[in-house]
Amino acid sequence: MAFRPVSNDSGRYRSLPAANSVTFTIGMAAVDDGNGLLTPAASSTAVDVKYIAMEGVTTTASGQLVQFYKVDESVLISADVDAAAAQTDVHTVCDLASSTTLNPDASTNDLFYIESIDLSDGAVATSTKVFGYFTNGAPNS
Repeated sequence: MAFRPVSNDSGRYRSLPAANSVTFTIGMAAVDDGNGLLTPAASSTAVDVKYIAMEGVTTTASGQLVQFYKVDESVLISADVDAAAAQTDVHTVCDLASSTTLNPDASTNDLFYIESIDLSDGAVATSTKVFGYFTNGAPNS
C-alpha cells in the first residue's frame, strides 16, 4: 500500500465527493482540486495532503462519494519511497514523487516529514518504506 495510516484511527474515515473520471487506489494521496472535489495528488503538488483514499475506484460522476481517511500531523503513516531510504533522510521533509510515493531527495514543497525508516521492509539503505506524517501548512501551498 502506498500510504498506510498506522496510528490515531478513531473517527477519521470520511465519504467525500471526488472529481469526475479519476482513478483512486487504496493508499493514494488526495488533494482538493480547487472546486471542493478530491483528486489524486500530483508529484509537483504544493497543496497540503489532507486525505488518503481507502478504496479503489474510478469515478463516473463529479461529486461521487469515495471513502477517504483524514490525515494530519497526529497520524503516523507508513509510506513508500521512490528509492531506497537513507539514514540521512530521517528527520527531513520531502515531496511527493507521485500520488503513491515519496521522493526523499526533493524538498521544494515539504509535504511529508520522515520520522524513521520502516525496517520491516529491509535494512537501512535497502528499505523502500518510511514512517512519518503529512505536514500541514506546506510552505508553498
